[in-house]
Amino acid sequence: MTKHISETVVWVADADRIAEALCRSLRDCALSIEINRTDRVLDFGDGRAIIKPKVCGLHLRVEAEDLATFFGIRSLLQVALSQLSTDRTGNLEWHPAGDELFDVLGRRAGRMRRC
Repeated sequence: MTKHISETVVWVADADRIAEALCRSLRDCALSIEINRTDRVLDFGDGRAIIKPKVCGLHLRVEAEDLATFFGIRSLLQVALSQLSTDRTGNLEWHPAGDELFDVLGRRAGRMRRC
């Protein structure tokens, strides 16, 4: 059972391209990368990162058994994102996993009618 779980949302215009680039940049760190529909799951052994491209950005989720792996995966994602983008994607605000973040990208796109 996973003990440590957190999520964040990253506002990016081309979420699919950024998700692919994240997987390419982290492929040497992950044990495996599984693509399930549009979701990408990076397996790190005792933890994993789930990257879900949405309409206006990415939904990122980190799950790990121990705290060191948990923070290590989060740090890897943040560094990789900061190298891929010129905006503030390296400065992410992580939250405990919950339903309110899961669809925040869709609600924002619907409210603004664009990204």
